[in-house]
Amino acid sequence: MQHEQNGPRGHQPDQLSDQPQSQDGRTLRRLNSFDRAIDALLDLIESGNSSPTAQQIAEKSGISVRTVFRLTEDIEQLHAAAVHRQVIRTSHLYVHLPVSGSLSARIRALIENRATVFEAIAATRRVADRLAETSPQIAEALDFHHQLLRAQVAQLFDRELSRISRVRRADALSAVDVAAGWESWDHLRRIQGLSITSSGRVVRLLIEGVLAK
Repeated sequence: MQHEQNGPRGHQPDQLSDQPQSQDGRTLRRLNSFDRAIDALLDLIESGNSSPTAQQIAEKSGISVRTVFRLTEDIEQLHAAAVHRQVIRTSHLYVHLPVSGSLSARIRALIENRATVFEAIAATRRVADRLAETSPQIAEALDFHHQLLRAQVAQLFDRELSRISRVRRADALSAVDVAAGWESWDHLRRIQGLSITSSGRVVRLLIEGVLAK
C-alpha cells in the first residue's frame, strides 16, 4: 500500500514544477510580442502612417493579427509604451550644450540641437499630442519632456536671464522656452511650411528679441 501511494505522489512535484516554467514561457512570449508590436507601431508612425491598423502592425512585426488584437485591448498602454520606446531610440540626441561662449554661439548650438531632436521625433510626437488628451500616461510623458527642455534653456541662458529683473525673469524664460519649444517648431514646419533653415532663423529672432538687450 505504501508503495502504491508513493508512486503517484512522486510525480506531483514534477507536474507542479512544470507549471511555473510554462507560465514563464508564455510571459516571455507575450513580452516579446509586445516589444515587436511597439517597434512596428513606431516604424509605421515614423514612415508617415499616423494611425496604423492591427493588420499593418501584424505584417510589420511578423506576429499574428489575433495576437495584435489581444495586445491592443489596452491601446493606451501600447501607445504609451511606444512613446517611451521612442524616447529611448532618440536619447542619444539629447546632448549637453556648453554654457560658455557668446550668446550667439549658444543660440546657434541650441537651435541646431533642437532641429535635430524635433525632426527625429516629429511624426511620433504629433500622434502623442493627439492622444495626450485622453491618455494620462502620454500626457505625463510629454510634460516631463517639456520640463526637460525648459530646464535646458534656463541653464543655457542663465547669464542673460540673471540680468533681467526678478519681476520679468520668469516671463523671459517662458518666452525663450516657447520660442525654442516643440510647438513653435511644429507650427513653423507644418503649418507655415518653412524649411529647417528658415525655421531656425525665426527661432533665433524670437530668442534674441528676449535676451539680446
